[in-house]
Amino acid sequence: MIRLGPSGSKMKTIAKKEFKELLSEKTFILAIVIQLFIASFSTFLVIGLTSFYDPGMLNNVEMESTSIAVVGLESDELYQILQEERNVKTYLYNDFRMAYTDFFDRNVDAIIVAPAGTAEGTGLLNVDIYLPKSEIKATVVSLQLKEPLERYEQSVRDVRTQRLEGYEPIEFNIIKREIRTTSTYFEFIYVALLPLLVFTPAFISGGLIVDFITEEYERKTMELLLVSPASMKEIVSGKAFLATLIVPLQSLAWMLLLSMNWIRIHNPVQILLVVTIVAFILVMASTMISILFRDRGVAQLLYSLILIFLFMSSYLFTNSPLNLVTRLSIESIGALESWTWIGIYAAVGFFLYIAMLTVVKHDPNNI
Repeated sequence: MIRLGPSGSKMKTIAKKEFKELLSEKTFILAIVIQLFIASFSTFLVIGLTSFYDPGMLNNVEMESTSIAVVGLESDELYQILQEERNVKTYLYNDFRMAYTDFFDRNVDAIIVAPAGTAEGTGLLNVDIYLPKSEIKATVVSLQLKEPLERYEQSVRDVRTQRLEGYEPIEFNIIKREIRTTSTYFEFIYVALLPLLVFTPAFISGGLIVDFITEEYERKTMELLLVSPASMKEIVSGKAFLATLIVPLQSLAWMLLLSMNWIRIHNPVQILLVVTIVAFILVMASTMISILFRDRGVAQLLYSLILIFLFMSSYLFTNSPLNLVTRLSIESIGALESWTWIGIYAAVGFFLYIAMLTVVKHDPNNI
């Protein structure tokens, strides 16, 4: 069993005191519950969120058939193509007013006015589509109509391009070479969800240490703590130790829950190490801000501005902490490169630790 020295025992006592108070902090508990919900139901949330900015994600989801009112003739090519679509039920109308009446009464989900001309003609083929005002319903209907409309467009092109002299289609080798792009689902999980979820505890810890220290000044209890056998360095270090320790514990729990949602994460140890180092960096920076300004509002404002700047600039660099976690989780980075950057961030954390000790040493209340 490891025995702590006198200084370590005092830091442990301070950390235990702060931990008991932290458990009664409703804001912190609420943040934990929200993160727990996101990590536990990540698969469902990802599908829902990605469908908002990329409706094409719903193409592979089995959806209820859509009722379409087609205004035209039974011989229209567009009507025949729509009849072949499995997820579309077509109803033929000769009069637009009758179709609009059923559309208004919600008997059909959309109206398509078939063009009067044919592919053999020379006139412009106009297809008018009327969709419901509901954005979700309109998105689903447009997705189900996308494929038959593209097939109709291609069939018209095939007929009319034959009339062009010297026309020769351009061949693309993208499909032949089997070059594929990543899916939106994959990008959202590993570029957005995973980094933000594992780093959120680090962001919160930076704000927690501000509360830990500034509350002592505002409540006039810092002087009482300094009268005790603990020094200023031990008090601040104990608080910083707790704020840093809770980060990898939370991040590990979120990664385990993501794994239970069939999201595979590579290099979990290195990811936890990166998250812990970043949390240590943020905690050290917040500690110095809190000791220098002592006002909770000012310290939280400065920390928030620094955090926003770091967050916004993180995606500009290939191996920023957020990108590094993404690359580690999908094994797109070599061991030498990853450990090099982990060493760089560790050096930054060590530098900030020395700077924090210097600030504590020159604090007027330090005894």
